[in-house]
Amino acid sequence: MKNRLSYFVTRSSMFGIGFFLLFKNVGKDAWICILLGSIIGIGIIYLYHLIKNYFKKESLKEKLKKTFVGKLFLVAIVIFYLYIMMIILILLPMFVNSFYLLYTPKILVVIPFMLLAIYITNKGKITLANLSSLIYTSSIIIIAIYFLLLIKYYDFNNLIPIFTVKTNNLLLATIIYASITTIPNILTINYPENNFKDDLKNYIYANISILFITLSIILALGEPLLKIYSFPEYDVLKQIKILDFIENIENLSTFVWYFDLFITLATVTSNLKETLPNKYNKIYFYLLILVIVIISNFVIGENYRFISIAFKSYAFILDAFLLIFIALLVYLKVTNKKEKINK
Repeated sequence: MKNRLSYFVTRSSMFGIGFFLLFKNVGKDAWICILLGSIIGIGIIYLYHLIKNYFKKESLKEKLKKTFVGKLFLVAIVIFYLYIMMIILILLPMFVNSFYLLYTPKILVVIPFMLLAIYITNKGKITLANLSSLIYTSSIIIIAIYFLLLIKYYDFNNLIPIFTVKTNNLLLATIIYASITTIPNILTINYPENNFKDDLKNYIYANISILFITLSIILALGEPLLKIYSFPEYDVLKQIKILDFIENIENLSTFVWYFDLFITLATVTSNLKETLPNKYNKIYFYLLILVIVIISNFVIGENYRFISIAFKSYAFILDAFLLIFIALLVYLKVTNKKEKINK
């Protein structure tokens, strides 16, 4: 069964971060950045495909642990996994505490998700891949339902005029979108059963869903409100009323975002365990998770300034990791040529 991990990983960074950054920088022109950023993203997806080609017969760890430089890349990849995990563990309790469990300690929100991710990891990669395929359909259906329910609240005047922001802001937002939706897809290279076409389809489907959600937010809210809400993708759904008395159905929409965050968290957790050294693997694995949980909840999560810095710098830190991944591709090409010559 083909997995849908790329779909969920692509969407996961938009919730609470991507939409906030896009609307802050370009307002109602955010949909333009999504179209442009998707084109850039296809190039990055292809780059990851080239990297994946070197791991057809060996795992990422087995391929890189042979040399000192390869081990340095492994360390960088582990740091990347921990960084993505930290962002997710900051975002989850932030949303839950804002709308649902207002006084529940953040750690109590994080622990169930983390334990479930570890459980899925212990069940193996096939379980995670199959799970992503199973809940993919549910995600699409929920998004389609809410898109239809919002139609009567649309005001197409909210889209015009277009190109009302500075070109620099438009380019910045495009790069941000391309970065946060595409660079985390390096998580999927450990799943060789998907080829480039499969990953590209998942990426395109995810971008289409994001575009629909973005247009819905703009059309239903209008630009003044876009920059006020911390979670506009959730707040816009509060307008929906069925038969003029059924309200608060926006709560059902959160399953879509939980799917995205959980699948990404489980993928990171699985990759982390697989990448760490075999010796004392469980000790390293649980120790690193404990450290990240503590940092995300008791250090960064308790300080709004730290949270703001973490979210605003997210795309740029991902760009720095992309440079490392490009260097990894060059390294793999060089070592592959040397191996062929030695044979």
